[in-house]
Amino acid sequence: MKSIQKKTGMHSKLPVPCKITLFFAIIGIIAGCITGHLLKENLYSPLITIYNETITNLPGLDIEKSDIFLLALKRNIKLLVLLYLFSLTNIWTYYYCAFSLYTGFTNGLLLAFNIILHGIPGIIRFFFFLCPQVLLFIPVYLMVIAHCDNFHNEFIECITNPSFENTYSYSPKPRRGRLAIQQLPFILLCLLLIAAGSFIEAHLNLPLVIWYLGNMV
Repeated sequence: MKSIQKKTGMHSKLPVPCKITLFFAIIGIIAGCITGHLLKENLYSPLITIYNETITNLPGLDIEKSDIFLLALKRNIKLLVLLYLFSLTNIWTYYYCAFSLYTGFTNGLLLAFNIILHGIPGIIRFFFFLCPQVLLFIPVYLMVIAHCDNFHNEFIECITNPSFENTYSYSPKPRRGRLAIQQLPFILLCLLLIAAGSFIEAHLNLPLVIWYLGNMV
């Protein structure tokens, strides 16, 4: 009985927006896999030759890790900014659901592509393309979405309810300004984690993929 309560307590700690995000991401992956298999002739045929040549020549390519780092950093900062901007709007819930669905869908297409080319081992290859940076980025984005959801609720409350009480000010504008300033520590933390994930992607992911292609394929 105690073990059941412990499991229930741990499960309940995951915020609702995170559960919704994971649900739509899984739906997106499934949809991407199905779409990839149904439209494999149109989607993947033009890419197969380029993909095989790139994979074959990958160990000998002179790829600057700094370029990969900057690309990953820009991509993830852009996603962070968009999440924060849409958390200020009334379509926030629709946006992060669509964000989760789209992210899952694109990864589902990549998964389907690897399975079509390599069969069941393609699943392992798919995870090598995403690791180890995905192990950091998944919890980071779940944390960001949960935080932005709370920020969205507080921000909307400031706008729609002039009598909303807080310990700082009764005027809506100072409250919104104070609320925005309170986001800075969290934003800085996110930027630090994004930089760490981008560094991992640039310096660990490529060597890991090359190692896998050279030893496991």
